Amino acid sequence: MKYCYECNKITHGEPLFCNFCGRSYNVKLCPRLHRNPRNATACAECGSRDLSTPAPKAPAWIALAAVLVSLVPGFLLALVSLLFVIALFHTLFVNPRMLVAFVFLALALTVLWAMWTRLPLALRRFIRKQLLERGKERRP
Repeated sequence: MKYCYECNKITHGEPLFCNFCGRSYNVKLCPRLHRNPRNATACAECGSRDLSTPAPKAPAWIALAAVLVSLVPGFLLALVSLLFVIALFHTLFVNPRMLVAFVFLALALTVLWAMWTRLPLALRRFIRKQLLERGKERRP
């Protein structure tokens, strides 16, 4: 699934061109579909000067937002883990009977870390599902 920043539509699968405006995604393609960089004036493989027009690049704020969205949950989870370790040592010295409760908290943190390692795949599935539902609502 690819998003075109020219016509603001999504093409499903792994297309070379946008189904709606016909622009290529982030590369210039010759008639034989050889991939060339965005700034190429001729195909590096066959020499053709008939190259596709690539869609505009994604805005910088989108890349920054994606990085921040992926870092914030991990940072919060690391902070909670650090606080847990500090509280564990404090409880160990002040009230050793509370260690059983900390074992259960450690299990909960382990589950959260396991979920965090799976988050990118789950996040991609969630975004794909939301985009598909939104696309179905727009169609008459």
